[in-house]
Amino acid sequence: MNVPIIDDRLPRGPHRLSRDEVAQSQRGRLYVAALDAVAEHGYQALTVADLVTRAKISRRTFYELFDSKDACFAAAFEVLVEIVTGRLSESVSGTGELDWHGLVRTSLTAYLNLLAEEPAGARTLHIEALRAGPAFADYRRRLMAVFAARMRAARDIGVAAGELTGQLPDEVFEFLMGGIDDRIRDCLLTRGPTALPTLAPPLTTIALTLLSSPGAETS
Repeated sequence: MNVPIIDDRLPRGPHRLSRDEVAQSQRGRLYVAALDAVAEHGYQALTVADLVTRAKISRRTFYELFDSKDACFAAAFEVLVEIVTGRLSESVSGTGELDWHGLVRTSLTAYLNLLAEEPAGARTLHIEALRAGPAFADYRRRLMAVFAARMRAARDIGVAAGELTGQLPDEVFEFLMGGIDDRIRDCLLTRGPTALPTLAPPLTTIALTLLSSPGAETS
């Protein structure tokens, strides 16, 4: 997995990197190793031995950086969530003022394209995180909350433009996020990550239809 903000290795031979820069690079390699290993073999099979082998660092170095495999994976997951939220922000940067349809379509397309580019991250977020236990549930909830907020913002744009009316309950956005998550997981398991971008049109149609529902009038 080529995580965009992570350097995957140190330069060979003598270098002038500071101790902090070396540690940052080593952490980055461990993040990639953790996400790749979990995507390939599942979280329960993840071991420190596998991590240090993949990252090409010593066990001693690993324990200087992290207390456990859980801590390493949690940090990698944190970076992954940051990458996703950053890509969502970038997707609308420089596009001008989008209408609510455009914001929904652009957000879904950007997210699905990112998952296709980062298959290990896609599998980690939508499959393996569910198997990793409650310790990682907060990361998934935070990511879903980011996306739900984007959908809510899109609907608010529609309301402000007079195209939609009323306010939808939180359960509507939670239902939408659950449906998107389910379709992504099914695609990963049946057709693979390269097929994820093909979900953009149907998921956009579903999202627009659901978000078009008349809401409760606010007093």
